[in-house]
Amino acid sequence: MEKMIRYPVKTCTLLLLLIMAMIGACKKDKVEPQAAAFKINNYFPNSGNAGTLVTIEGEGFAADITQYSASIAGQAAEVVSATAGYIVVMVPNGTGNGDITVKYNGKDFNVGKYTYQSLSVKAISPRSGPVGTNIRISGEGFADKDKPAEVTVNGNKASIISLTDTLIIATVPDKTNSGPVEVKVQDKSSTGPVFKVQALYDISPKTGGKGTRITLKGSGFETELGKNQVSFSGKAGQVVQSTDTEIVVIAPEGITTGRVGLKIDATVIEGPVFTLVDPPSITEVTPLSGPAGTEMKIGGTGYSLIPGETKVSINDKDVPIKSISISEIALVVPENTGSGKVKVTVNDQVVVGPTFTEQTLGITKFTPEAGTGGAVITITGTGFSTVAANNIVTFNGVNAHVNSASATQLVVVAPPNVTSGVIKVSVNGKEAFSAKPFVTQGISTLTNTLPAGVHSICAGRNGEVYAADRARNNILRVAPDGTISVFAGSANGESGDAPGLGTAARFTQPVGIVMDTNGNLFVIEFTGNIKKITPGGDVSMFVRNVTYEPTGSAIDINNKMYVGTAPNSFSGVFIISPNGSIAMEWDWYADPEGRVGIDADGKVYASDINGVGRHGIGAGSYYDLIADSFAAGHVDGSYTEARFGVVGNMVWNNKDMILVCDPDNNAVRTITPAARRVGTLFKAGKGYQDGSFSEVKFGDLSDISIASNGVIYILDKANKAIRKVSL
Repeated sequence: MEKMIRYPVKTCTLLLLLIMAMIGACKKDKVEPQAAAFKINNYFPNSGNAGTLVTIEGEGFAADITQYSASIAGQAAEVVSATAGYIVVMVPNGTGNGDITVKYNGKDFNVGKYTYQSLSVKAISPRSGPVGTNIRISGEGFADKDKPAEVTVNGNKASIISLTDTLIIATVPDKTNSGPVEVKVQDKSSTGPVFKVQALYDISPKTGGKGTRITLKGSGFETELGKNQVSFSGKAGQVVQSTDTEIVVIAPEGITTGRVGLKIDATVIEGPVFTLVDPPSITEVTPLSGPAGTEMKIGGTGYSLIPGETKVSINDKDVPIKSISISEIALVVPENTGSGKVKVTVNDQVVVGPTFTEQTLGITKFTPEAGTGGAVITITGTGFSTVAANNIVTFNGVNAHVNSASATQLVVVAPPNVTSGVIKVSVNGKEAFSAKPFVTQGISTLTNTLPAGVHSICAGRNGEVYAADRARNNILRVAPDGTISVFAGSANGESGDAPGLGTAARFTQPVGIVMDTNGNLFVIEFTGNIKKITPGGDVSMFVRNVTYEPTGSAIDINNKMYVGTAPNSFSGVFIISPNGSIAMEWDWYADPEGRVGIDADGKVYASDINGVGRHGIGAGSYYDLIADSFAAGHVDGSYTEARFGVVGNMVWNNKDMILVCDPDNNAVRTITPAARRVGTLFKAGKGYQDGSFSEVKFGDLSDISIASNGVIYILDKANKAIRKVSL
């Protein structure tokens, strides 16, 4: 302190230096934004006379024109103006051609060649747009009495709409990418600015739902996110990434099937269709436990076959997929996976399945999968005790007797009082569960909230069922969980013939519905028209005026459709080929009152005024009556012995028999062609009750349909229900 008082000047100097050092340190700590590097991207025009203004486009330019000097063909050129993105230079007097150079910060930059001539492309408007845009090209020297000018965009010849010496209007040609506009007159050529072609070529993925990340691929996109507006049927998506050729957008809430729209400045582009699909579902994971190396299968719906669109994780660890179909994923459990939830993600839509437990004990399968008390069941898996008594097996919580055991197989007897439920095996404190329940035969309800006007049903390929609502002129989709939605047609009951996507289409009293092997639905209307619905929901007219008041329909493995006719038209069946051509099968005795059935040999089964009629299609056809009697009843037996109450809708069970609704007996009857016999699958009581075949009750049996996997669905119109049959 004493020294500071004795030497005040020196002390002040030291303090000043200290403060300056601190300020300098603060400046070093402050992060200044890095300036863009000086870069030249483009220039125009590349030709013209003295006095022409040449615009040089680029990045990292300074706005102070005193920092530049320029020359053209060796002559000093005046720098007229500058911004961070462009420099404007005036062409000096000269002839011939030479280089354009710009000097900045002591460095020379070569811009490109410049030609002294009368032909010059000075500007274009607009400078961006889609193919087909009309460009106004300003300049001079365009007119020539001997040979007309030619215009190209990125080397592709454009059509000229009008031409004067100073203005050309030309159309951007098809299949053109972004590139410079060039005008040629005789042996002269002049290149102007780059025209940015704004195009949307493709999207990926093309299916999904809310939250799906969709990549738009094309050209001429803006790199600034806010300048690209993407919409899905009018709903704006969130753009999260953008380059000149790709935009990544998040699908919004409330998205529906429709074309993707892209707006860039004033340009509006319509892209491909994005199809709204339900999130994937997991119906079964087997096994639910096992060691590393276990082969796992995940059953469900909505899996995508496009590589990379479907992903699987166990315990939040990604697992490679071994094979995949739309309803099943196969994989091998990796080392050190641990125990945790099984998740499937399809195009950013996630479904969480059951927990997989990494352990030695696991159940892979059991056969048969259905039965009654006393049935012998074989359980296959890993980690079982070879001592039968050490394996504790239960069916829906009820103990079962183990007959024999090995490390990979148990043979057990289902308990007398067995009910539908999961099988559990316990060994030395570890537990393993079956992926699916053991099922006792019976009936369950898919939904009981159908509209009263539903007339016909059709089983889908992924556990869903489609229903034709004659009263409200639409097609409903009943999801595997029973949720009902309008798949096609008016939600308000409007009728008509308008084609379109989903609810934009119109139907008139749909009375029948069938599905071909490709998943296309065909809707038969009361008027005789047949309309087609693609899996994506696109509705179109297939054939018109097949027959008035059709009575029933079916479709065979070759996608031929069979439509029964009302007796006031003629007694027989129309056959419609996949290409829409129509043929008639005529028989004076057949009177098809409901859905017809087609067996594995192509024989058509239809109701008849005397019973159930059958006749072949094509050469050698014949007619064979089943239950040939006017007397109604409920009698099983041979064709001549059998009796029906009423012969209703029928369908082939994809194996060995025709299933027939017998509404008067509240029963589903069976016809086995190989044995020429009629039987009964079940006979229900009147009312509404799920359960085993012995206790089930139906209001009525209005229609019947079978999925490709053999699951049977019955329309119980009186209870507004679709009932599911477990066999």
